[in-house]
Amino acid sequence: QRIAADAYVWMDRFTIRNLELYHSPSQNAVTLLDVIDKTLSPMGSRLLKRWLALPLKDIHKIRGRHEVVSYLKENLEILQKIQYQIKQISDLERLISKVATGKISPREVIYLKESLDAIIPIKTIALESNQEAVRAIGDSLHSCDLLREKIKTTLNQDAPVTIAKGNAIANGVHVELDELRNIAFSGKEYLEGIERRESELTGISSLKISFNNVFGYYIEVRNTHKDKVPEEWIRKQTLVSAERYITEELKEYETKILGAEEKIQKLEQEIFSKLLQQIIQFVPIVQENAQIIAKIDCLLSFSVLAIDNNYVRPQMDESTDLEIKNGRHPVIEKQLPISEEYIANDVVLNRNQQQIIMITGPNMSGKSAILRQTALIVLLAQMGSYVPAQN
Repeated sequence: QRIAADAYVWMDRFTIRNLELYHSPSQNAVTLLDVIDKTLSPMGSRLLKRWLALPLKDIHKIRGRHEVVSYLKENLEILQKIQYQIKQISDLERLISKVATGKISPREVIYLKESLDAIIPIKTIALESNQEAVRAIGDSLHSCDLLREKIKTTLNQDAPVTIAKGNAIANGVHVELDELRNIAFSGKEYLEGIERRESELTGISSLKISFNNVFGYYIEVRNTHKDKVPEEWIRKQTLVSAERYITEELKEYETKILGAEEKIQKLEQEIFSKLLQQIIQFVPIVQENAQIIAKIDCLLSFSVLAIDNNYVRPQMDESTDLEIKNGRHPVIEKQLPISEEYIANDVVLNRNQQQIIMITGPNMSGKSAILRQTALIVLLAQMGSYVPAQN
């Protein structure tokens, strides 16, 4: 994706390193990302890192983000409802990319459907807002009704990790599959029926039918009842205290069951592959949803940050003037002991009265801190976040 140079504030790697946005040369040090990342999803976390690297220049886009943050900050109940829904959403970007490559499992397709289900309440909440920027987000979210319904009717809710494990496809999807399952999985009742019938016919009360990999289904008879065994039974194995037999009926049933299991696996694979082909058509829509949810998550993060740390909304305009009242360093402030308060500073820079400030003072008096603090406040403001200052 092409990045428009005139749309973002460009920072070189030295600036990013010196401002300690992502990493710090000191061991166990806290970075700006550590302080501001209150996201709830992997998608939101990834997007926030991109926003931090590319602060906006377009004042309308910045104000749009501030509007959403303001709305969420003032409507705590709505903020908490959206937070709850985002926690129900899996990593949509990752899931939908796995669909495109055909590497997704049945269980992950269920996660995809549940994630899309969780978007519906967010869309409803956003559309009911009296805030235009929030309503625009609701408008752009897709409900994906057809896709959600298709997954719901095709797959079992507790679909397995791999299609080979079986029972991924729901009942009622394919008539032949249902019939084959009936043959394969009603076997226990069928075998119990044979067991009861043969026991009554022969008078062998301890007779039992079992299965092993060597010769399949067999009837086991204790030596005490050996003389009651019918002639048509074929003896297969002699044990110390019992003998094992097979019958034509058991052999036929075994062939039928093994054939059914093979066909079931093949049919389930075919149906699942067909479902993936249908999901592929929705890839761009789901990707768009994932991007919007990531954006909402980042704006929620900014709202929580503003509430927790007492940040204020910056007043943005097109001028080159910078006026910060009682500005605080967002990272240092969080490192202070609970009883200690950060000493706030005012900064005024403009092209008419004060274009340059000379800062003097002894080592460790905070010269670098105020430089970085000013840069970080501007950076946060242009990301769309509230800032550590006073109105």
